Amino acid sequence: MKKIFVVLAILFIGILLAGCTSQPAAKPVATTVPTPVPTTVVTTVPPTPVPTTKEIVVVVVNKTVNVTATPTPTKTPLPTFVITFTQDLTIIPGTSATIPVGGSVTWVNADPYKEHTVVATDASDGAWFAGQTEATIPAGKSMVITFPKVGTYEYTTVYQPNMDGVIRVK
Repeated sequence: MKKIFVVLAILFIGILLAGCTSQPAAKPVATTVPTPVPTTVVTTVPPTPVPTTKEIVVVVVNKTVNVTATPTPTKTPLPTFVITFTQDLTIIPGTSATIPVGGSVTWVNADPYKEHTVVATDASDGAWFAGQTEATIPAGKSMVITFPKVGTYEYTTVYQPNMDGVIRVK
């Protein structure tokens, strides 16, 4: 047992010596505080949605073959002959006119003071004054008569003495 004490004592001393040895102290762990980094907040606007359009393509197939265009006749206005009553009791260019079927005669009263009257010589021709044998044109006004059929229409005026006229429709 003595031997055990000796062994234990040696162990005890060895442990003591092991704990008393001077070793450099461990360096403390440095705790570093990070320097704050300035941050910039970037706000981004979400993109605006762009409306999409859908295109519809329509294909028209013309199945008509060898079509010949037919020209549409244009109506050209028929000539109008103008007879003018003046203030000095003259008629310009005269009392007679020749016009085509469907043409018209315009009697203009350029006299600012009095009316002028046109009277059909033959009562049967009176229909061309809208069913009357005479037509009165007020001062400064005019009258238009269209002649739809071939014929000779004789007339006289009231304020021009013995001024006879004839409208020939061919």
